[in-house]
Amino acid sequence: MAATTQTPPAQHASPLRIAGARKAFGGVVAVDGIDLEVSPGEAVAVIGPNGAGKSTLLKLVAGVHRPDAGEIRLGERRLDRLAAHQITRSGVALAHQVPRPFAGMTVLQNVQVGAMAARPAVSPDELASLLELCELEGKAGRMAGSLGVLDLKRLEVARALATRPQVLMLDEVAAGLVGRELDHAIAMIRRIHQRGVSLLLVEHIERVVREIVSRVLVLDWGKPIAAGTPEQVTQNAQVRAVYLGDRQETASTPAVRPRSATGRGEALVAENVTAGYGSMIALRDVSFTIGEGEVVAVLGANGAGKSTLCGAIMGTVRLASGSVTAFGTPMTGRPVHERARSGIAYCQEGRRIFGDLTVAENLALGAPLSLRSAELTERLERVHDTFPVLAERKGQRAGTLSGGQQQMLAVGRALMARPRLLICDEISLGLAPLAIDALYTALGTINSQGVAILLVEQNVHRSLELADRAIVLSRGRLAYAGEPKSLLNDADLDAAYFGHHADPADSSHAKE
Repeated sequence: MAATTQTPPAQHASPLRIAGARKAFGGVVAVDGIDLEVSPGEAVAVIGPNGAGKSTLLKLVAGVHRPDAGEIRLGERRLDRLAAHQITRSGVALAHQVPRPFAGMTVLQNVQVGAMAARPAVSPDELASLLELCELEGKAGRMAGSLGVLDLKRLEVARALATRPQVLMLDEVAAGLVGRELDHAIAMIRRIHQRGVSLLLVEHIERVVREIVSRVLVLDWGKPIAAGTPEQVTQNAQVRAVYLGDRQETASTPAVRPRSATGRGEALVAENVTAGYGSMIALRDVSFTIGEGEVVAVLGANGAGKSTLCGAIMGTVRLASGSVTAFGTPMTGRPVHERARSGIAYCQEGRRIFGDLTVAENLALGAPLSLRSAELTERLERVHDTFPVLAERKGQRAGTLSGGQQQMLAVGRALMARPRLLICDEISLGLAPLAIDALYTALGTINSQGVAILLVEQNVHRSLELADRAIVLSRGRLAYAGEPKSLLNDADLDAAYFGHHADPADSSHAKE
């Protein structure tokens, strides 16, 4: 028998109000002046590119972080002054992107533990109702550690619902799901919403946003830049510029074109690559090649699997199946340092420089330890030719450089290994236009010296200008592989980033 008290009806719920919320971590402002109200029974999504502050906003509401300024209220009760467990008992629950249940406990026991976060006891009828709502009724006695990805997601939501929230926050709970798995997840979220629970979603999968919510808030670098219906925000010029890059700005500063790769060998061959994190599969059956001296752009919406692809090539993410070959040598199963010795360099998102070391010391760390002094000097000179500012500031602590200079240092450090293939993951993220211009000019120069480049970029138009070929990932699957000019069509970009057409991830054939 289903209990009727599992979730409160909308007429007895309170609005969630966020006013002027701000949160900084050191010198990085993650959330800056956000105002948002979620009415009782409403479903609202928060979207934006990587680093926009979406998950930080949810954690402020949940009490994981305390805001530096502003107020967060549920009805008349102020939440931002409460501890996290008090916020849960007040009627706000957070379901995380990566479920972390008690693996050695059953599904039912995990849900009971979730309920204990808000109240001392829960009736068998209410537990049965929760499991049915989340399609776990036949798995109550199974150990949580034996569940597949979809059921782990269901269990994460069920544990949050067990606290009887008025507002349920979902932080990318659909991440890693495809096909019928995604259908089931969307259906579950709908059922929850129909019971009167207010929803605040952070989500990268456009279909979830489109089918669940009536209103969307778009963030970029912690600030709100647009609000409206899902259709309205995807047509907003500023939103499109944030996700796709500014076409006019790109056209005004042409990058150096790479040398033709015609007739050259293969720098990289990825065959049927499937990879992820534990039971979470982020990349599925992806195949493509990079010719020697070629630039290949990797595009796709947030959560598409782009960074996972970089990690799978470099060996920081283990393959579940498939193979990677570099310059004719199989790389599958080889450690990272062996891949680096083969000629692959990886410039990761976030720069990852050593802030307390000087520019010169950071660059030296990118070179092999066995390198002779004369060769080290020659490599430093080549990096300085590409990035003159690094020569000017060689004695300066890296942590005191500007963001653009730090990114130049990160690329320069990768070049110290003298790679034949350079993997660049979001190197223009968060940089001013002039700094991006300098980086792209440098990438053109690097490529003209015969270095192949795998370029993962948020700025679509800028990356396509430099690329010989492009691939598009959609929810971990290859959705497009071909000429960059074909992707400059707005309809194709809308399909890849905003889901305005049939989702290629649900098709058995990628566009060639």
